[in-house]
Amino acid sequence: MVDLTVLGDVNVDLLSCPISFFPAKDSQVLLSSFTLTIGGGAANFAIQASTLGLKVRLIGLVGRDLFGDFILKKLKEEKVDCKVGRSEEEKTGLSVGIQFEDGSKSLLTFRGTNSIFSLKHFKLEEIKGKVFHLAGYNLMKELRPYTKKIFKYVKKKKMLITFDPDLKSGINFDVFEFKKLLKYVDILFLNEKEGEFLTKRKDKKEIAKDLLANGCKIVVVKCGAYGCVVSSFKEIYEIKGIKVIPKNPTGVGDIFNASFVFEFLKTKDLKKAGIFANAAGALAISREVEERFVKEKEIRKFIL
Repeated sequence: MVDLTVLGDVNVDLLSCPISFFPAKDSQVLLSSFTLTIGGGAANFAIQASTLGLKVRLIGLVGRDLFGDFILKKLKEEKVDCKVGRSEEEKTGLSVGIQFEDGSKSLLTFRGTNSIFSLKHFKLEEIKGKVFHLAGYNLMKELRPYTKKIFKYVKKKKMLITFDPDLKSGINFDVFEFKKLLKYVDILFLNEKEGEFLTKRKDKKEIAKDLLANGCKIVVVKCGAYGCVVSSFKEIYEIKGIKVIPKNPTGVGDIFNASFVFEFLKTKDLKKAGIFANAAGALAISREVEERFVKEKEIRKFIL
């Protein structure tokens, strides 16, 4: 039995400890630690959803290499139903994350198998459950042309569609074609900067209104330390951020997304889902890399 299927980018992350500044050319900053961990929006979402108690299936692609071995082992440990294929053509994707003391980050990303992942690597029938989440659309050139077909299939199965396009590297697709996909989307996740990219608007509420007008049911605009704006045609909530000391910003947005979906499935309440996800994100960013995935009871205790 599967509650939720996640499709998208899977890679490893090499993450620095938080630093105060990035070194200039031909100079050096010494680090106290560097961590190898699983990464990619789809993998992070899947692990957080599993940590919250959902039965999760992950569909993606890794290489037949040591990093691929590492990812599959980690997913098994996290009790994710793994439908991640292995490629002989390409190496597993890798992101090097330089994390800063203010909670921001810079990423150097090799897309690897994410750049060749497409519908030929899995069967639509493998998509099961109440919810389908697509992550990393912007990073997966070969999968993008099949997105409409996938969404149509999922809608026929009466599943909820949640979507995070991931625009950290800028927009690598046709925005007009992207907006035509939004009529299939129930919950769209993006951050403030991504909203500005897509709509050319700066006000968070105006960003949400613009994207809702393209047909999606709910828009969630993540604003980092300032919280989030959660909007549907009938409701809009501006939820304040929670002040914490940041330790690890990488993957926090994905943890937020999975926590929002978990709470929305449980309550069907936009405001409660936003508050719950905000708390999950605050907890995640205040922890070390290997402790970032948070349990339901931890989040509820933190909210109180």
